[in-house]
Amino acid sequence: MRSVTVTAPGGPDVLQLVEAAVPQPGPGEALIEVAYAALNPLDNHARADRIKWNHPGYPFTPGFEFCGRVSSVGDGVDEALIGQRVATNGQWGGNADFAVVPAHSLVAVPDAFDWQLASCFSTCAYTAWLLVHSAAQVKLGQWVVVHSAAGAVGSLVIQIAKSAGARVIGLVGGEHKFAFVEQFGPDAVIDYLRDDWPEAVKALTEGRGADVIFDGNAGDRAPMNLDAIAALGHIVYLGASAGQAPPVPPSMLIGKSCSMSGFVQYFHQAVSGGAEVTATHDALAGGVWRIPIEREFDLTEIADAHRAWEARELLGRSVIRVGGDV
Repeated sequence: MRSVTVTAPGGPDVLQLVEAAVPQPGPGEALIEVAYAALNPLDNHARADRIKWNHPGYPFTPGFEFCGRVSSVGDGVDEALIGQRVATNGQWGGNADFAVVPAHSLVAVPDAFDWQLASCFSTCAYTAWLLVHSAAQVKLGQWVVVHSAAGAVGSLVIQIAKSAGARVIGLVGGEHKFAFVEQFGPDAVIDYLRDDWPEAVKALTEGRGADVIFDGNAGDRAPMNLDAIAALGHIVYLGASAGQAPPVPPSMLIGKSCSMSGFVQYFHQAVSGGAEVTATHDALAGGVWRIPIEREFDLTEIADAHRAWEARELLGRSVIRVGGDV
């Protein structure tokens, strides 16, 4: 079978498409014939050794989130799973024709979802819903700022926050992304590259600032969130695509009595009771909310996909076609 392998950290050129033996599932595992893998930011960060949490170690096969059909199962796994359409995330290995994952990590793919959506709903949709309803508990009338509003999670957060009755400001890296984001219904879009973007937020909120800020970028501009947040506001960090943020002294939080927190999907899922599953499946199937899947790369184009992501050329979510409609 074909398998993308990373043997050492580096740029997109370290991604090697090689021939490998088809793995066999052990006890509690399932073998998946991969249809599509999403291009998750963690694939890029793990390849370049920019993350420590949940890094698979070297060598490894990228593909943090993917979907396909169950081909076979190991001991202790219900054989009724064989042939079922499933998705999984957090296990890596999806940039290969076959991947072995723990059976407990599998999520059934709704019949209404095509393979492209199947590859990314279990991260994008669940993360976006949990950010709004669990991490920040967004309320009617609040002002919400969304970084990376042209990304898959950011654009979906806009839609879900609007459904919760919030007023939403999307931040993007350049005015050329405004039209893309405006289709998701934000109240305003601001160019994050402007040094005065916090002032623009305050102008829109009658000087108060935002009640909630969702930031997956972090980086050296992260302290600007403290200028844009309102008194008693809350900043949620869900990633660090722009690198690690500078430390924040507690004294900087005291003046506005604001708060900051981190976000990992799985911790919130552990206490959500599955509320995000029903809510997002129904809304996605009914077209109420949409994950924008804008580009499709073949597995043979994996390095090009990583280069495009590194250059910030991609909008929404991009997917990698592995087996296609398996």
